[in-house]
Amino acid sequence: MISVQHNPMFDKMKRGEAVLGCQLRSRSPLLAEMIACCHLDYVFLEGEHFPYNIETAENAIRAVQLGGAVPIMRIPSHEDGLILQLLEAGVMGIIFPHIYTKDQALHAVGEVKYAPLGHRGFGDSARASVYGFIPTEEYLTLVNQNVMAIGMIESQEAIRNLDDILTTGIDVLRVGAKDLSLDMGYGGVVTPEVRQAVEYVCRTVAASDVILGDAGLGGLQSQEEFDRVYDLGCRMFTVGSDMAILKKSILASARSFSSIKEHRSDAGG
Repeated sequence: MISVQHNPMFDKMKRGEAVLGCQLRSRSPLLAEMIACCHLDYVFLEGEHFPYNIETAENAIRAVQLGGAVPIMRIPSHEDGLILQLLEAGVMGIIFPHIYTKDQALHAVGEVKYAPLGHRGFGDSARASVYGFIPTEEYLTLVNQNVMAIGMIESQEAIRNLDDILTTGIDVLRVGAKDLSLDMGYGGVVTPEVRQAVEYVCRTVAASDVILGDAGLGGLQSQEEFDRVYDLGCRMFTVGSDMAILKKSILASARSFSSIKEHRSDAGG
């Protein structure tokens, strides 16, 4: 089972390897476990735009771990109590949306890591520590080595502060291209100007000790697209979300059915 004792997703990215995941929006433990069984590196619980609570998150985290993937979660705010409860539930990475400043990045690292790297509140008896069966000193070290603080760069202010953000000890930075587009006045469309800004962030992060996650530019539609995004330094890729994949599949089947049915009617059957 994937646990704080080992984070193969993080290990792969540290080695410069690409990892593949799927976003979970439905909050279904059944889907979480099934998706994790599909030879993915991670499952991304989308808690910013979809209404998870601590209990539904814990059930999804458990299911992802049983399926053999790494559970990470994007949170709706930087609220300390929420972060700690998710960490104690066993999540292996917290994605902090809208990191604008060095202080916000320091706060993210501080909440995820134990001293001396951070100031996470002490606890060694919840799911994350296998209910206290991992010796405390070993557990604290394992957390700092395996649990990721992940930040989202989604604004012009964040880009201006990027060099300072990179000095905070944050593990991974991702780019929210559409939010950045909104902030730049382009209505969520990834224009050439937005792409240029995204690529600047990618090059800057890739040249640092921080891992570059996703740039919001896709990367799985063709070999050429994958190579372009990978060469920018991106190491986190996603197949999409459970809901989007399900919607696409059902719509394709419905359209196929309509076409077959119409053909039958035209043939006089």
